[in-house]
Amino acid sequence: MVETNSEQKMDELVNLMNTSSSLNDYAATERHPHFDNYKNVAKVASSQKVKHRERQRSRRNDAYDRQRPMLEDDDGEDEVESIIGTSMESEENANPFQLQRKAAICKRYKDQLMLSEWLIDIPNELHGSWTVVASPKGKRCLVIAKDGITKVYSKHGFCLDQFKSGIPGGGAAGHGKTILDCIRHPKNKKQFYILDVIYANMMSFCEVEAVVRLNQLEALAEEIIINSKRIRGKSPLFAVPPRCLCNIEEMTKMMSEPMSFELDGLLYYSNDGWYTPGYTPLVGWLEPWMLPEVLNVPIHESYKAKENSLPLKEYVDAYNDKHNHHYVHGRPWEKKKPEESTKEQADDEEIVVD
Repeated sequence: MVETNSEQKMDELVNLMNTSSSLNDYAATERHPHFDNYKNVAKVASSQKVKHRERQRSRRNDAYDRQRPMLEDDDGEDEVESIIGTSMESEENANPFQLQRKAAICKRYKDQLMLSEWLIDIPNELHGSWTVVASPKGKRCLVIAKDGITKVYSKHGFCLDQFKSGIPGGGAAGHGKTILDCIRHPKNKKQFYILDVIYANMMSFCEVEAVVRLNQLEALAEEIIINSKRIRGKSPLFAVPPRCLCNIEEMTKMMSEPMSFELDGLLYYSNDGWYTPGYTPLVGWLEPWMLPEVLNVPIHESYKAKENSLPLKEYVDAYNDKHNHHYVHGRPWEKKKPEESTKEQADDEEIVVD
């Protein structure tokens, strides 16, 4: 009886082995499934790289679609939307106090500036692969020169000013078109600092590497100076702020002396980065007093005087809360309500009302 039970159990075990998928799914001459899983690791990594390139290509396409209206030559009038703005100009039979006017926002120039993020998480390739640009204190703006006139737009699309200038297309050289990313001096409205070039010499620089774009600025500034001599009256001035390679030696040299303007902060451009509208991690931002703590770069005593009493992280968090500036890798995780945002934009701009 015992032998019969033992033989029965053995038969069941043999049948189980014969029907087991884990042992019979492949022949002895074939590769083991575990080996295939091991080989798939490289395939997965390669697939992730392909997906990353596809995401980059998609973002580039989105940026191109967004920039296309700004770059295209259009002889028609710019598409605008109107909001209520405040003008301090006086008119006959008008309220002696502030006048409420409708101000036009040019849609094609709205939200086209490339904006920076805090350089708190230091990229591994920062030293040697990035460029540091000194950013003067002032108002960021988009300068459009075409059809013999130069117009200044805020980042929200408000037209702040218009005049003749030496920029190709904007005055003396009335042909062509030039689009510049600039900072306007807070007091001297005729002083501009060129941060970047977006369009010049019948060429878009949006898909040109940052290091190449920045190297065009000095030649462009010289051309503006030459053209300005043919303009009657005092022509606006366009200068290029100092910049250097992102390494300890060059940054220490640049920050060892006060600059000819009030320094607001430092922009860190990835040399390979394209010009894309909106916030991007490829452009970092630090205030001067942050350099010793973040990058171990010594600074001049005049910059230490502006050091904040709050620790670095608390200062950044407080700034973000105050200005509603919460961005992670180019994407906002907190936004204001549209009506609040539009009202604050209108109140903050010095609007030119036609």
